[in-house]
Amino acid sequence: VDHLMIYDAFAHLPLYGLGDLGFMPHEETGKFIADGHTRPGGKLPLNTNGGGLSYMHSGMYGMYALQESVRQMRGIAPAQVQGANISVCHGVGGMFAASGTIIFTNEK
Repeated sequence: VDHLMIYDAFAHLPLYGLGDLGFMPHEETGKFIADGHTRPGGKLPLNTNGGGLSYMHSGMYGMYALQESVRQMRGIAPAQVQGANISVCHGVGGMFAASGTIIFTNEK
């Protein structure tokens, strides 16, 4: 995975998402983010549009997360991850009773 979008209606959700999606054990997520691995140029760029807490939150932010994954795969994102071939977009809803994950690629 070269790029990751995790719906962040609350600040803790990217931490939970990294663990829930199996990228690392839950107890390692905070250090992974603090060490800068999710920044542009890091090992796993996360929420490159700023995320819902910074980009905007219209009540339907999940559509914007999907849009960012598509832009990354098309190579037209404002904060483009160079060489990105796989983007994972993950969201939760329904008071955390539902979730969805979509994997995008630009490879044929």
